[in-house]
Amino acid sequence: MKPLLLLFSTALLAFTACKKEEPEPFKATDVTGTTVVKGNISKNIITPNGNGGWLSTGRIPAQSVNVSVKVNKNSLYPNSSAQGADVYSAVTDDKGNFSITVKTNASGVAAQVTVDGFTGTLDTLMNGNFKTGLQSTYSGTSFNTTLVMGQNFTYNYAFTASNSQSNPNNIVIGNAVITGSVGLSLIKEIQTGTLVSLTTAFVPLTNYKVYLSLDKDPTTQTTRQYEVNTDGNGRFSFNLETVKQGTNGFPQNVTLWVNDLAATRDTVKLDNSIKVGRPGVFGKQSINLNGAYSTEILNGNYLQYTAFTLD
Repeated sequence: MKPLLLLFSTALLAFTACKKEEPEPFKATDVTGTTVVKGNISKNIITPNGNGGWLSTGRIPAQSVNVSVKVNKNSLYPNSSAQGADVYSAVTDDKGNFSITVKTNASGVAAQVTVDGFTGTLDTLMNGNFKTGLQSTYSGTSFNTTLVMGQNFTYNYAFTASNSQSNPNNIVIGNAVITGSVGLSLIKEIQTGTLVSLTTAFVPLTNYKVYLSLDKDPTTQTTRQYEVNTDGNGRFSFNLETVKQGTNGFPQNVTLWVNDLAATRDTVKLDNSIKVGRPGVFGKQSINLNGAYSTEILNGNYLQYTAFTLD
């Protein structure tokens, strides 16, 4: 009986020794998490000081103010070749509060926080009643910080109004028109005889947001921003309130732009079908124009996405 038991034990040991241990399969893990960027935005208001005078240090919530957080992808994924950036944004509520959830990592990401400025009125609050004041400028702010996943970041900002001067009586306000189109650069196959080669072609972007900034609006005498959407052919048209040429102190310079566009670099085949390409980002495009005076029509402004960076 013992020889049989010994033989069985020897066989079991040999089988165990020959069994190869399989390594556990590799599992990709996401080392990112989130950070909540939150805070309160307020603006100053004029109130009685109790002694017959006035204070401009009272504060009320600043509503509908845009707050954004930009995180470069090479900071979010430091050991990768990722390019471009993620931008998160929110607007303040009726109490001036905002909250933005941002994708971050454990080692911390470099983030740019921006509070947009705006133009409005510096009002007076007396006995619970508001009285509309003069048009004023509320300058925004932008700063860099480090955000770490799991650690919330709080930022409060207090706007202080800077009064614009009243419009001179001799300013004559009219309109200028600025037109153009927005196109996206695609790769296109062309055939010459039997040879097929590649070139580039622009296709219009429809219902796409275009922005314009006028350096001195004649009513507020501060920078004014406009925005429109392109039509079905990728064309846009702005109608600006401006002044006549020669008005002192009004250079009327304009910047047109379209923001970064996350897309794929596609190819138009010979049969006009589309072959989807690799994802990436088309960089922001802008045009600077001078002398946007009343009765002027500044046309032929082509905003074309050409520079493409692969993800």
